[in-house]
Parts: sequence; structure tokens; C-alpha cells
Amino acid sequence: MKFSRLLLFSFWTVFCAEGADILLDLQTRHPKTGAVIQTREAIDPARIGVVVMDMWSYHWCMTCAERAGALVPRMNRALAGARKLGMTVVFTPTSAIAAHEDSLQRKRARSVPDAPWPMLQAVNTPQCGLKNPFSCRCGPGIDCPRNWGGDSMNPALQIKPSDFMAWGTRELWNIVQAKKLERLLYVGIAADICVLGKGEGMVPMRRLGVPCALARDLTDTDSYPPEEALEHTLKVIETQFAPTFDFSELLSRQGLWSGSESVEMVKVRPWGKPRRPYFFNESTTITLERAPQLGREIRYTLDGSEPVAASPLYSRPIILRDQRTLRARAFRDCKPVGLSSDAFYVKLSPTPPSPTLRLWELEPTRVHYSDLKSEWHVPARTWGLILRQVNYYQGITLHAPGEIEFAVPADATRFVALAGADDAPKGRFNAQFLGQYPSMTFQVFIDGRRQAESPVMRMGQVPWPFDVPIPRGAKSLRLVVSNAGDGSRLDLGDFAQSGFIIPDYKGPKNLY
Repeated sequence: MKFSRLLLFSFWTVFCAEGADILLDLQTRHPKTGAVIQTREAIDPARIGVVVMDMWSYHWCMTCAERAGALVPRMNRALAGARKLGMTVVFTPTSAIAAHEDSLQRKRARSVPDAPWPMLQAVNTPQCGLKNPFSCRCGPGIDCPRNWGGDSMNPALQIKPSDFMAWGTRELWNIVQAKKLERLLYVGIAADICVLGKGEGMVPMRRLGVPCALARDLTDTDSYPPEEALEHTLKVIETQFAPTFDFSELLSRQGLWSGSESVEMVKVRPWGKPRRPYFFNESTTITLERAPQLGREIRYTLDGSEPVAASPLYSRPIILRDQRTLRARAFRDCKPVGLSSDAFYVKLSPTPPSPTLRLWELEPTRVHYSDLKSEWHVPARTWGLILRQVNYYQGITLHAPGEIEFAVPADATRFVALAGADDAPKGRFNAQFLGQYPSMTFQVFIDGRRQAESPVMRMGQVPWPFDVPIPRGAKSLRLVVSNAGDGSRLDLGDFAQSGFIIPDYKGPKNLY
């Protein structure tokens, strides 16, 4: 019996490879009642193109970036199945295309001859996004300001030599014509903005007369709350614009998809990571969401350990009041299913008072700069410090790795500062490609002993507050900015509002 099944599967695989049609189940909705309408289309998979939109390695919203990353295991499996069926896979990083200019896939796309333009068709673009009451998808709490930074596709995506890497409507249209594609299947983010409206998106392709469909199980939205917003977006698209389909169902019928839960993970909101922590003040509320393919139960831990069947059961949002590493996983019949998720949260200390003696008023006893060539050259004591869009005017700036040392004044009792990654890259003409690079940690040493350290800091995060007691008789204060282990490009670290607290100080008036 097993041999017969294997023989049948082998025959079916060869049969598909030789150009047999597959059945594509498409879902739309009635424009008045909203009732689901299912249609089935027979199509040669060699006439199908799969367009992967904007699966960037970085996004200015940390929760958005992690949600996109959570799609990657499922997307890799879907694309592998699509290639086996003979579909054409086209990656479209849009504004992040520059990182791939030298790739084989990019050269293949550029080499396709220009095809004649057809007469454009009239297409109504649906307005499908829900109004987001927050500036990002982290939700209530500290938001992620727009620092852009999407510079490449997610490194975990499996890109094959036979794939294309296209930029703009022209290149995608050329590929459609050269490969004689009759339908484009879209995956990637965000369904309500990028997948629809960008140059490689569904709206331009529909205007060129190319039928399109969106994978319900391989997309996300730019609205909040994400899961509800995605359901709303899909309904609007199905009603007003184009059909949707389920990629796993399509591949399951071809014997190319099994064990859906093995590529799913619990989604977290807000979703910080050790290299990009989510900061909060007094408390923050964590919401966990499981994919339909996973078990009914979510188990979690708050100490970084892997969840087990005896771990706490998620039944309502989790409230954190101190620094935690969360791990979550779905369970079915007391056994873990799917992939494990993790997130990192850091509680901010109260904002320290302004110093009575500012560091920029003092001469340092030693300054050490990195020997690396940098595109930023600034003096350690400088003007124009900007952290999270707030101008702190004067302070200490170091390009990581770097350090500066001062003599501790007599009677100084505390060192205070607000430390963070400077907003300087946002002033560059190509800031959209630079926002992901700054990442650093800040350290405070007194008489050679480390007294305080920040977590990894990224551009746009709330400055890290330092309020460090100074032992009586201390002689030296040393401030260090490290590159957080991932290179030093644009690691411009500020110690703003930095200086000493000295009781009964009689020095100059506060100049801030």
C-alpha cells in the first residue's frame, strides 16, 4: 500500500512538471451581502507568477518587523512548492532593491527585454485599512517613530537561482510577458498598502490587464490591531478588488504541503527582541495570538525558558512590570506544536534630574576614538544632539567604539545622563536605507569599575536614563559606547543632559 502511494505521488509530481493544470480555489465576496463566493480555476502552473512583496529585514516598527519574520518559515515552504510546480517566483523588495543590485536574481530581471505597454484598464483602488489610533503596530505604550531603515530582504528567505528580483512596474511587466504568465499570486506585506499600491503591486498589474490574487495565509497589514485589521483588509479586497486564496491548501492538493503547524509560531504584540528591546515605563500589556493551524492552548514563560505543558496557560493579556524575556508556544494534547516565539521587554527607570555641572563644560582627561573610518566625524563635546526627535542642544557624542574620561569633581554625588542613538541619519537624503544600522550599548565606569550599562539601543528609542551614585573619593568617570557586536556603521551615540549632581553647587547657570 505504501509503495502504491509513493508511486502515485511520483507520477503526480512528474505529471505536474509536464504542464498539467492545477486547480486554484479563489474567494471573493458579494458586493452587497458580503457573502463568500468560491470559484475554481484550472491553470497551468507554468503560467503563474508568485510575487513576494517587501519582506524586509528591518521595519521602523519593531512589531511589524517581527510579524514579517514570523511569516518567513511558512513562505519558504510555499515558495519551494511553487517552484516544484513550475511557477515563476519574483521577489520585489521595492525601496530595498539597492541591497540586491549585484545578485544573480537582480541581473536576471534587468536582462529581460522591454515588452510593449498595453492600453491601461480603469481600476478602483480599495480603501481597506482600519484607522490606527497609534503610530505603529506595537499598540498602547511607547510607539516606534518612523526611522525607516528597510535595506534588504529578510535574510532567512530562501531565494533560488531561478528566481527574479524585480524593481518597478516595468520590470515586473517584462517578466510577465517573457514568461507568458496568466496570473500573479501575491504574498508579503503589507496587504492594505504595499501589496496593493506599490509599483510592483496588484493595482498596477491589474491596470495592465494581469489577473491577480492575494494569499490569505501569507500576508499582513499596516493597521492595528493586526489580526482584526488583516481580516477586515481581506474582506475589503475580496469585495472590491481581487480574489484571495490559501497557499497551503493549493499545495496540499498537489502533495506538497503537510504539517501546517510546523511552520507557525505564536505572534506577540508588542514584539521586542534583545537586539531591539521594547521599552515601557510603569507596565506594559502583552497580547499573544495563535495561528488557526496551531493547538487551542498557548503556554508561556517569563524567564526565557522554553514553555512546557506545565507552564502558565495564556487566557488573557499579560501585564509586565519589570524586565522580562517572554517565550510562547502552542500546545495540543499536552505536546508542543509549531515554532517557539520569544520577545524581550525592558522597564525604563525614572528620568534623572538635570545635572548641576554638565560634562560639556569640562575638559576630558582622555578621549579614545575608533580607528575605523567613519562617515561621521564629530567632536566628543558637540552641539545638535537629537534623540527621538528631541533636541538636547549640547552634550557628549561618541562614534562606537569610543570612550571619554573625566575627572570626578569634589563633592559630586551622582552622574546623570540620557543616552541613545542620535537621529543624525534621518537628515541624510538616503535616510530610508540607514535607519536600521545604528545599534550600540552605553556603559558608565567609575574608577575603572562598570557601574551601569544600557541594553542595545536603536535609533528612535526612548533615551536610556542613567542615574549612577558616585562613591566618596572617586577620581575618574569613563563613558563608553560599544557597537553592540554588529559593526559600527552610523553608531553615533549621545550622552545628552549628562553631568554631575553636586549639592550646593555654585557654578554657571543652566544653559540648556
